[in-house]
Amino acid sequence: MTTTPDQNPATTGTPASGDQLLAQAAEALRLHTPSGWQVFRVNLLETVRRAYRPSAPIRGRHERGEFVVSCDVLTADVREAVDRLPQAEVTAVRCVTDEEDHLELLTVETGVRYGAHVPTAAEEVRRAVVATIRELLGEVDGVRVHVHVGDVFP
Repeated sequence: MTTTPDQNPATTGTPASGDQLLAQAAEALRLHTPSGWQVFRVNLLETVRRAYRPSAPIRGRHERGEFVVSCDVLTADVREAVDRLPQAEVTAVRCVTDEEDHLELLTVETGVRYGAHVPTAAEEVRRAVVATIRELLGEVDGVRVHVHVGDVFP
């Protein structure tokens, strides 16, 4: 004797399969889901997307003096520069500034394409990052750039 998802194995004496148990559990959850949760979910996600998230300031310098750029702007520019490289892609970027908001360290975590020479790919990433920092912040002395290769992609 086989059971169908609408039969209760406890009353028929036949154990239910994993698929039948999953179907029964899903049906039970559907019965207890409050109406309107989809609207609440969309509203919640939109509220989170619009939320103000302050970003750490980073000081730059050009011929007219100092200016401030958001860490998020630098991160976006670094991601864009590295993602143009065929052998690498960014997985994370972290900025460290001193007490006066000058960039001290920029760490880029990357993945490299399978088969790529890792030291060469890492050096290409470092060069792209340094060029991006100079382009955005001007000539900044003493900024360390760390490239961490922690993943491989096809």
